Amino acid sequence: MRYVFYSFVLLLGLVMNGNAQQFLTGKVYVNGSSDTLISVSIHNITTQRYDLSDEDGSFRIQATPGDHIAFSSVGHKTDTVTVTASDLTASYPVYLEIKPQTLTAVRVGEFSNYQLDSMDRRKEYSWVYDHGNERRFEQDRKEDGVGVSMNIFRNTSTAAKQRERLEKRLLREEQDYFVDFRYNKDYVAKITHFQGDSLKAFMKKYRPSYDYCRKAAAVDILVYINDCYKQYVKPAE
Repeated sequence: MRYVFYSFVLLLGLVMNGNAQQFLTGKVYVNGSSDTLISVSIHNITTQRYDLSDEDGSFRIQATPGDHIAFSSVGHKTDTVTVTASDLTASYPVYLEIKPQTLTAVRVGEFSNYQLDSMDRRKEYSWVYDHGNERRFEQDRKEDGVGVSMNIFRNTSTAAKQRERLEKRLLREEQDYFVDFRYNKDYVAKITHFQGDSLKAFMKKYRPSYDYCRKAAAVDILVYINDCYKQYVKPAE
């Protein structure tokens, strides 16, 4: 009887182990660089599971050997990999190539480069924004404005809470992209003549808020950078 009991426990353990969830984990990098990519869309095509890389490029998605997983990010070429058993036993690095720049003008038709990128990001993360018949986001495209506005319906399910968390994170990042667009390093460098570490230090110290960038006209941004420059180089009294 005891032998039968232990055999049953062993068999149960093997079954549970065989059904244990497996995950592909690692980091996403810019190809040829040590720079990591945040909010890369990770899609397990085989199981239709999705996830995003976090603030340091790390990712974790459920997978089994043979699954096809696509890594995509706006401005980079999509990379699709086929998972092997060994990939699931160690950190798996992913390297995404930057797409060649095809837009050289600040504006193309009625849309700025920022707005075009914003629309691409909206399409890239449609799996977060679009929830069947639930209308969780509304379009709100104003001139040089963020591509989406938040309109969250509360839901107590785990999946809904995860999506809500991702939506908020994507909105924050979209706002950061907008500030980077209005307060971009090429424009600041042209006005201040700073380069390298000096430019980075200046931009970090005087980085404007999203609300300011939404309200400011082009001339306001110019005056703001010029005033900050005068303050930055002013001799200490």
